[in-house]
Amino acid sequence: MDATLAKQARQLNLRNGGPNCPIPSIVLMTDEKRLPDPIPAIVGLPSRSMVIFRHYGLAPADRSKLAYRVRRTCRQYGHLCLIADDLALALHLDADGIHLPEYRIRKTPHAYRQIPRDMLVTSACHRLQTLHLLALLTPDQRPDGVLISPVFATESHPDQPGMAFSAFLQRTALCRSLGLIPIALGGINPDNVAMLRGSGVASLAGIGFSAT
Repeated sequence: MDATLAKQARQLNLRNGGPNCPIPSIVLMTDEKRLPDPIPAIVGLPSRSMVIFRHYGLAPADRSKLAYRVRRTCRQYGHLCLIADDLALALHLDADGIHLPEYRIRKTPHAYRQIPRDMLVTSACHRLQTLHLLALLTPDQRPDGVLISPVFATESHPDQPGMAFSAFLQRTALCRSLGLIPIALGGINPDNVAMLRGSGVASLAGIGFSAT
């Protein structure tokens, strides 16, 4: 991973998350198309990073097998591991937490209430309405962190621009008011990461970190 990006992420995490921030400075999102084998990328992460295992397109058995490898590698290298959208699998693997896609708060908000309180929880947020829905949960049911995206244009969606920076700041400020840790996702690289200074964001997430 690019050393400059990792350093900037650590500075943002310390400034906006504090020394005891539960969300590490770097969050790797796995993806079966862009990162079919996530293990080498996990090995190359800075110490105490976090991995959100997605790979939604795999057959259940194959997803479980790969999730086990990811969880084992994360333990070996001291990273946190969250399983996306499968609480049963997260509990079976003794993962550090769970990541919930954006649709969960709209269609099945009770999913947040079923998560053990000792698990780390993150939630995807593409629309401002999502944060308003999260606000309806009691403080102890809200996620620890929210992935706000897309901050910048991404390789996976080159035809779609990132959000207006004013909209990004609006979301990070609302996160802070709700006690949620804002995590920036989408097109972040060494050339644009400096733009996030002063935004209140505490962590950086991405799929292509291993390629920078």
